Amino acid sequence: MLLLWTLACSTPDETGDTGPLPDTADTADSADTADTAETGDTDTAPPNNPPGAAEVGISPATPAPGVDFAAVVVTPAVDPDGDEVLYRYAWSRNGTAEAHAEAVVPGAMVVDGDTWVVEVTPHDGVDDGPIATATATVGNAAPTAPEISILPAEPVEGDDLVLTIDVPAVDPDGDVVTTTITWNKNGTYTSWFDGLTTIEGKWVGDQDQFEAVVSVTDGLHAPTEVRASVTAAYTCANPPPEALATANLTDARAYHGIGFDDADATLIGWDGSALLKSEYSGSRSLFVPGVSSAEQIDRLPDGDWVYADNYTGTLVRVDPSGATSVAATGLGYVYGVTTGPDGMVYVTYGSVTRVDPDTGEKTTIVDALGGETAHAVNFNLDSTVMYIATIGSGTVYEVPLDANLDPTGAPTAFATGMGSWMDGLELDECGNLYIPNYSDSMLWRVDPSGTTNTRMVTANSTLYGHGVTWGNGAGDWDALTLYQPQPYNGSTVREVRIGFASGDTVRTWNGVAAPW
Repeated sequence: MLLLWTLACSTPDETGDTGPLPDTADTADSADTADTAETGDTDTAPPNNPPGAAEVGISPATPAPGVDFAAVVVTPAVDPDGDEVLYRYAWSRNGTAEAHAEAVVPGAMVVDGDTWVVEVTPHDGVDDGPIATATATVGNAAPTAPEISILPAEPVEGDDLVLTIDVPAVDPDGDVVTTTITWNKNGTYTSWFDGLTTIEGKWVGDQDQFEAVVSVTDGLHAPTEVRASVTAAYTCANPPPEALATANLTDARAYHGIGFDDADATLIGWDGSALLKSEYSGSRSLFVPGVSSAEQIDRLPDGDWVYADNYTGTLVRVDPSGATSVAATGLGYVYGVTTGPDGMVYVTYGSVTRVDPDTGEKTTIVDALGGETAHAVNFNLDSTVMYIATIGSGTVYEVPLDANLDPTGAPTAFATGMGSWMDGLELDECGNLYIPNYSDSMLWRVDPSGTTNTRMVTANSTLYGHGVTWGNGAGDWDALTLYQPQPYNGSTVREVRIGFASGDTVRTWNGVAAPW
């Protein structure tokens, strides 16, 4: 009996019964569905947000018959999720839907008087955004603008000016187009040129500016205007009678000589204690400190600079970083500094000395000028003549040169009648000489024959430009303008617009372009 009872009681364990049934309430608590959601289950994607509204229009606003027009999205729809937004187009004409789903309506469908409505629906690939609409009625179109030009594009005095309609106006509707031509000369409407396509050269003078105004209309729209203009340039045969313009640059600094650095578009000048670099805008920076004297300055072919220290009779060399070295000594009261087409430096005071800036070797090539003092030198355009500006009787001398730039004859008077203290010498591309003169505070131009002296600038002892050099065209430094230091006006700089470029731009030596 005892054995039978034991077997009966063990039967539930053998069938897998593990004891009392679990509490279903406790099980539900341990698997709370809210807690499960808070764990951030990534199997459920966030809902998509549709794009916002777009702003649309029709271009042109008044389509022309037979001409394509298009729906344009003026302000794109923005999708909150950052999805790419595309657009669907649905068109209706005169209230009837068209089987056309493109942005552009081809001209073959465009009939005068029809009213078109476009519905533009933005969508992000899942959801559509709000529909935007635009409406246009096909009407008469204005003529297209013509394209015009004036030849020659760079006229000189006496040239005929010919107006050309390069591309005529076209009216999309076939309406008759009326074309009107008027002219302005030097900014003033000139009635006797009305309707002309050619302005005779007798009306064209140096620096005259002509503007042609061509207007077209179909009689139904406001005229459409196009303009073209040209300005007659001065020529070497007929240079301007005086400087075209002058101005004082109060923030740039230069005492005597000045130079221009192509690399950073600065002017290099001495302020009495250092070499400074000035930008045209007026900002300045230190280039070489501790400079007790710097008369004229010029650039070497390798990009270094040389300047004259007349306190020590030294030619000083400066590399682009501002580091200095002695190029030559024993030059006396040296003033003028000009780099020749051979890359040698020609320095002056009394005599003219050629200096090799690499070795310091010196050669006197012009020793005497009949009691006058050589003060500045330069070369003619083919490097066969050296010009020497002087202190003395107001004479510029010329010296003939051989292929090595050695004199082949004695100095002779080239130009006279200017003041007695010449402080610089430059040439333009026409061969004219420009000479600042202290004794009369002038900037003189001497023509290539040496017979005509012209006062380009008349100043006074305060505004006198002591030296002279051409702008290099870098930055805002104008290549058709001379720049002059003003030592008696706070070491500021004057610009004098000439309208021609430097002779360096066309200078040759032994028949070929000067090598630097």
